[in-house]
Amino acid sequence: MNYIVFDLEFNMFFKFKESDLANPELKNEIIQIGAVKLNEALETISSFDLIIKPVIYRRMNPYVKRKTHINTSRVVQGTPFLKAIESFHSWVGDDSVLCSWGHDDILALRDNCLFFGYKMLAFDKFINIQQIYMKYGSLSNQPSLESAVEGLEIEVSNPFHDALSDAFYTVDIFRKVYDFSCDVIINWEKEQKENEEKIEALKQMIDKATIRCPQCDRLIQKNGEFTKAKKYFAYGCCLECNIQIRHISRIAHRDGEYSIVSNNTIYKSDEIGPLAKTAQELTNSE
Repeated sequence: MNYIVFDLEFNMFFKFKESDLANPELKNEIIQIGAVKLNEALETISSFDLIIKPVIYRRMNPYVKRKTHINTSRVVQGTPFLKAIESFHSWVGDDSVLCSWGHDDILALRDNCLFFGYKMLAFDKFINIQQIYMKYGSLSNQPSLESAVEGLEIEVSNPFHDALSDAFYTVDIFRKVYDFSCDVIINWEKEQKENEEKIEALKQMIDKATIRCPQCDRLIQKNGEFTKAKKYFAYGCCLECNIQIRHISRIAHRDGEYSIVSNNTIYKSDEIGPLAKTAQELTNSE
């Protein structure tokens, strides 16, 4: 069995002109895959590095360009995604475990494969190295790769935010914190589908939340409401206390469980206008 420690850089939507629109089917488009293959003793066997030519977000988001130092002229010469993922899949080989720092990269990899119709890459064996590091350091908040490198006193020899460099840093962390006696390999695809089903079920319930006055705890009538992604917004007025109330419910993930977390706060009268306007715009666009 081999371990494939991979890292991705991706481009995302940026409104360069008024007519530009994001593609709702693909939030992050991969522009670089960097990976290191390790054997069962965590010894390096080989590495993989490819720049990928984007077709959805062809012009580099300024923030991504600044962070990665990858510009538009570089990505236009890159490898098309399907050809790149076929090469990556061939390099990964059989009986390998995908490993990354957190869930963002494997989620983006799965989403890009689905978007471009590539179904050959398996996501049934996965190790979240960030999670192992958090357990190792008894951390409650998700640390960045840079902070983990600093915390473990790993030598910084290459800049961060290059996919291959970050993959090598993740390997350094993996070697320091991995406990071979623990079974940390999960069926990520199965867990992801189960989590998506839980989130969808909660989305059906989130707008059923009620507004209560944070001062007198009375039930407040909603004067406006709207839902966006995993959040629900509403507002109303407590006639007894003569105050405006803003309500926010969101789908949260903590200790492996998804739930709806709600909060009612006092809202300034002059701040209700923008919230009502946003609610009206979303209602009219439906």
